Amino acid sequence: MKDIILFGAPGSGKGTQAELLIEYFGDSLRHLSTGDIFRSLASKPNAIGNYVKERMEAGELIDDQVTMSLFDAYFFTILDEGTHMLLDWYPRSIVQMQGFEKIVKKHNRSVVWIYFEVDEDETVKRILSRGRPWETEDVIRKRLQEYDTHTRPIVDAFAQRWEVVKIDANRSIEEIHADVMKVVQ
Repeated sequence: MKDIILFGAPGSGKGTQAELLIEYFGDSLRHLSTGDIFRSLASKPNAIGNYVKERMEAGELIDDQVTMSLFDAYFFTILDEGTHMLLDWYPRSIVQMQGFEKIVKKHNRSVVWIYFEVDEDETVKRILSRGRPWETEDVIRKRLQEYDTHTRPIVDAFAQRWEVVKIDANRSIEEIHADVMKVVQ
């Protein structure tokens, strides 16, 4: 098995597919969802929590150094010889990808990148259905602009280094999962 990166716009189904993979593979996968961690941090009334909350409410990405520190802590404390990474939306920028690449190469890790392609209107509909108070349509569309500007460009850069499999995420959870399982098994 290879380390798995789930990648796509907010609302593309990465979190749902991560849950299904964890259910199937169990303890052999160690999951890191930057979105889950940032939402948890944003709920804490301290300096980092306030910073993350302000960025999220504005629909902006979290600083590269903060995000890379989070990944470093994950990589060096959670993984061991018999486990594989399951990353949900990391790396998010070229700078993060360069840091990720150094660690992966140094530790001789094999990686497959699963890229979920989804229509913008479908993404907006999915995120609005979550019912989170800060996720208004304006904030969602700003997040999607941030994604297009800062994150989408790493798809091509990543494809030059590792295997990238694109999956149509406009379909049902079951259809998407069937395709994901073909990739990871």
